[in-house]
Amino acid sequence: MELRHLRYFVAVAEEENFHRAAEKLHVSQSPLSRQMQQLKAEMGVELLEPAGRGVQLTVAGRLFLERAKGILSSVDAAVEEAREATNGSLGTIAIGFGSGAAYVGALSTLVARLRQRQPRVNVKLVTMTSTEQLEALRTGEIAFAYGNYVPQDSALRSVVLARTRIGVLLPGDHRLAAKPRLKVADLADESILMAPRRLHARMHDDIIAAVRARGVVLNLASDTVDREALWTLVASGLGVTFAGERSARFLDASGAIGGPGPLHLGAAVWRPLSDLGVELRDVAIWRADAARSPLLRPLIEIVAEVRAQLQQAEPPRPTRASPRARRPG
Repeated sequence: MELRHLRYFVAVAEEENFHRAAEKLHVSQSPLSRQMQQLKAEMGVELLEPAGRGVQLTVAGRLFLERAKGILSSVDAAVEEAREATNGSLGTIAIGFGSGAAYVGALSTLVARLRQRQPRVNVKLVTMTSTEQLEALRTGEIAFAYGNYVPQDSALRSVVLARTRIGVLLPGDHRLAAKPRLKVADLADESILMAPRRLHARMHDDIIAAVRARGVVLNLASDTVDREALWTLVASGLGVTFAGERSARFLDASGAIGGPGPLHLGAAVWRPLSDLGVELRDVAIWRADAARSPLLRPLIEIVAEVRAQLQQAEPPRPTRASPRARRPG
């Protein structure tokens, strides 16, 4: 039995006339009659019976008609889905992203715009460290990454979407909280809370190196995996930690997120470190050989659009940087 038999049968059943069905199918009546005889012989069941100048369905024919329509509908849907997959309008994109990117940065904007343009494309988000993201891209586990570093790998392509300076988060009643900005030397006697190095190795190393370049050795009190838990410990007075400015602005409980004033995080405040010279980057990354993928190409185009918009909204950057400043990536 072939799909042609089913299509011919459905046409005859709906028209109840071989001549009209043949015209509908753009075939001559003789081949159509022959196909129906073949279908009858293969099934061993009468599907049609004479009725006046035409035909009508038997009880078996009515049941088979519904099944035939369902099969043809499924086949047509499969063909359409295959076409959509070919042009990139159907499929799944796995995106690896770092902890905290769901709250700040452009990741949610990228996903939202992709959903608007390609509503049948499924997005799978996977939390990963920067190192895990790059490995997952190489193995094909993910197709796109939203990390913090520009990869030094010719097999990967990347776009820096945004930059934010790294400052310090400290309890609101801390002795340093009254200062509008701090220096690295101010942290010499402080208990420093940081995420484990294995989670953000490059950022961890860049901060430590920048601090040592200022002649300061940090007193690392403990490490905490969860960022929100880390900030809660700071607000509780157990130490201070390094944090990006945008993260602190996002969680600003006072609502005073504009202007030069201090940023508050419940019982904690964020202060810039004027001489740290380390910044956090938001970087979109994908495989170079996937850039032409119909499925991924719309997301890459959205990245370029969002980058241009963020650059227009970005305040002017200083023309001179500290000679000891370290800019990761």
